[in-house]
Amino acid sequence: MTGRAAVLPQPGYTQPQRLFVSADECRVRAFPEDGGPPHDIDLTKLPVSRPLQEWFAVAVAAATGPSGPLRRAASQRNALRILKRFTGYLSTLQRPPGRPEQLRRAHLDGFVIAGGRALHRDLGSLRSLLRHADPPAPDEFAARLTTASAPKIDTPVRSYSETEFRRIIARCKGELRRAETRIRQGRADLAAWRNGEVAPADGRAWQRGRLLDHVDRHGDVPRTGRPDASVADHGGPAALMGGLHLTYSEVTAAAVLLICLTGQNAGTIDSASVAHLRPDGNAGVLASAVVDLVKPRRGSRSAHMSVALLDASPQGRRSGDRLDTPFGVYTLLVDLGQASRAWLGTDRVLAFYSDRGGPRGRGFRAGLPSQAIYLWSRSGAGLRCDPPAGREDEQGPPLRLDARRLRLTFLELHQRPVAQTERTLVNEYLARNRGNLADYQRLVATVLEQQVDLARAVRPLRVLSASDVSNAASDPAAVAAVLDMPAEAVPDLVAGRLDTVLAGCVDNLRSPHSEAGSPCTASFLLCLSCPCARATPAHLPVQVLVHDELLARRARMTPLAWAQRFVAPATQLADLLAQYGPGAVADARVNATDAQRDLVDRFLRRELDWT
Repeated sequence: MTGRAAVLPQPGYTQPQRLFVSADECRVRAFPEDGGPPHDIDLTKLPVSRPLQEWFAVAVAAATGPSGPLRRAASQRNALRILKRFTGYLSTLQRPPGRPEQLRRAHLDGFVIAGGRALHRDLGSLRSLLRHADPPAPDEFAARLTTASAPKIDTPVRSYSETEFRRIIARCKGELRRAETRIRQGRADLAAWRNGEVAPADGRAWQRGRLLDHVDRHGDVPRTGRPDASVADHGGPAALMGGLHLTYSEVTAAAVLLICLTGQNAGTIDSASVAHLRPDGNAGVLASAVVDLVKPRRGSRSAHMSVALLDASPQGRRSGDRLDTPFGVYTLLVDLGQASRAWLGTDRVLAFYSDRGGPRGRGFRAGLPSQAIYLWSRSGAGLRCDPPAGREDEQGPPLRLDARRLRLTFLELHQRPVAQTERTLVNEYLARNRGNLADYQRLVATVLEQQVDLARAVRPLRVLSASDVSNAASDPAAVAAVLDMPAEAVPDLVAGRLDTVLAGCVDNLRSPHSEAGSPCTASFLLCLSCPCARATPAHLPVQVLVHDELLARRARMTPLAWAQRFVAPATQLADLLAQYGPGAVADARVNATDAQRDLVDRFLRRELDWT
């Protein structure tokens, strides 16, 4: 392979993926799919022998190709950092391996023992990367790599408190409002200058318009090595560039706000583009934008997803403040970032101008920089934690932001899955959140108690006994008098002609849930507390099956969501079944027919709801 540029076979790839190996170089040219420019990954920086450098280079070339898992610029660059850490450990050994076939289980065991803050991520990434190695890793090394794991460290993970979360949102909204005011003023000043509304005699205003025109046309302030003297009179390069472009800090604040409003991962927010659909058709109804997002952890086949960003708060309320809604924040970013995107030639919604890092670091950027959220909170956000209990008059310590904690706080507050199943939400997120567990448990207990009290505050569903059913044919008036229902409805009720899944309705036009004289359109679960409902022993199997399924759903939902939605009907059904006794309930469960099971299945899938 030495001394040539090998083009790796990549079926269906539209750009050449090249691996360059010669006496002087060993590098991979990678083409990110997230809009970044092609870049080189230099494997000669690895502190190992040339055969190992070339072996790792082949793996990197394949992993960063179209069929590999590393498609974003950040993950492609991270591959080199991971390999540096692993090969850095190998270089410390008394007898380091010189060729791929010399890699052994002990090399990985030593790497694990040496540890490191990112060990758990390094092992997973190394597994993914070396899966593409050619020739494959030695069997002993590969087998150990498959099972290797970092020692578990029980690090408490907690969500932010609700007051901390509100302060974070308020801080982000304030920064975006200031950015909007500044950029709109800059656009207005530029338009006035170009339209001749500002004359040279206006002095400072005319000079500002001239400088903004230069910024808009050239993507920088006038400079010959250093900025012109006139630039300093208007606040310097950062102030003038900020007159038409978002800044690093503002884009970070916008990303934090979108995480707080949507519950999406930071990487998913970072993948958003300006391309979107408007299902509302700008017709004046609830505005929304359907945006394609990417969740890289899902893998290439299921990473892409379409998400609707609504012009409503996470609680579903309309707001006069556009920054209260995901739709409002997204459309504001689409508007304010258009000049930066034009210079970059990208469609990513997070685009800004950075004045950091001197001449080489200065320029336009797309996407959320690594560690941006944490660094933003540390450098200038000015956020504070809640003060200790009992010392509310004191100032809390600085509040450091973590995208994972922001997402966890959203999930805890709103109790609904975001890009995950409800089971994953319960078992993988909320169950591991130790931050406000006691508060959450108290909230669930309060809701449970309230819902049980409400369920038992209404008159329970009246039930015909076996003797009532037998007397219905001979003396319907007597049965009707006992159950407070029209006598002419008794035969139909017993015959099942009035059935509404859990009971029978004896007066469909006088429901408390609909207008008088109109057919009832309420959920059949409300029959359990409706004065028009009557049940017979024939309804028992369906009642048992529904009660069983409501209890089963408790394990698949968040405790709070289950308490709010199902504890009332579950309590009413439990009280109802208690009238029959455990023997009759067990018999009804065993003897339920397929038709009854199908009815319950359709009922709980809401196929019987009025639409």
